[in-house]
Amino acid sequence: MSTLEKAIVLLKGLSEEKLDMVVYILESLMVKQKIESMNIEELTPEEARIIDIALAELDSGLGVDAESVWEEAGI
Repeated sequence: MSTLEKAIVLLKGLSEEKLDMVVYILESLMVKQKIESMNIEELTPEEARIIDIALAELDSGLGVDAESVWEEAGI
């Protein structure tokens, strides 16, 4: 019997509540695996400073200037 077949037999024996927990755990593992496989770059101190300033502006209610965003996106 393969590992997958064993898992199916075990899953079929679980109550609905426990099956929900197992599905949640499996989904969490899949997300963790995807995050670990991502190529994540470190921010430079300058990039971190720019982001901090932008977040502070948003928090203070300044918002985002649409024309600046369009210009940066080449629109």
